[in-house]
Amino acid sequence: MGSNHTVKLSAQELIDCDDNSFGCEGGYGNKVLTWGKKKGFIEESCMPYGGKAMECEVDHLEGNQCRLEQQIYKVNDYCLAMQGENLKREIFKNGPVLGQMTPFTDFLAYKEGTYHKTPESFKFNGQHVVKILGWSSSIDGNDEWIVENTWGETWGEKGYVKMVGGRGDSQIDFYGLGVSVLPYTMYDYQSMQNMASNTNFGGESGINFDEEPDILPTDDSMDIEGMEEDMTQEQLDELLANLGEQVGEKVEIHEMDE
Repeated sequence: MGSNHTVKLSAQELIDCDDNSFGCEGGYGNKVLTWGKKKGFIEESCMPYGGKAMECEVDHLEGNQCRLEQQIYKVNDYCLAMQGENLKREIFKNGPVLGQMTPFTDFLAYKEGTYHKTPESFKFNGQHVVKILGWSSSIDGNDEWIVENTWGETWGEKGYVKMVGGRGDSQIDFYGLGVSVLPYTMYDYQSMQNMASNTNFGGESGINFDEEPDILPTDDSMDIEGMEEDMTQEQLDELLANLGEQVGEKVEIHEMDE
């Protein structure tokens, strides 16, 4: 079911169908993750990127074939990590985070080395979201964040960049979003849950851990008032016999005090 391979998720679905974002004009990282938590993401092959915003079909969430087959990946949860040290802690513990940076004109022309804003560059409107993979230390002791951009392999160092942290110009390490995602489609996850719940751990009388056990309390005395009214003596004897087999001991009924 699960396998160690990279899954490319559909950006087109969010561009077309997420009313909380602005299509090709941008959006908010936390709202994208909220979509992933509530509705899940589908793979790129289910809804390929078209390079422009298109109309979302009215019944897309109910009618898309991948969604019908539960071929979706869901976000468990996400958190906000503030400042460099907390970013490092989140990356070390849970993996890459989403970073939000202020883009400048010279960022477009970056080719190699460690990026930092040059005096002659100016700021674009808005923010830019990237993936922060890790960090290293420069010779002068500054943090250098290892970042994956979204502009393809022809930009930067095959799509990657090192960015100076702690300077405040790009704000790359001002905060990041840590994300926890189920590493399976919901179909695979539910299949594994069903397999676990149907696994027979104790022969024919094995216990399904997803359900309440059929075993009554094994206290020295059990209150069977009410039970007697709905069961014949024969049914009650059979119940107690079965109960004794399950718990491996003799079960006795003690008369209840009036």
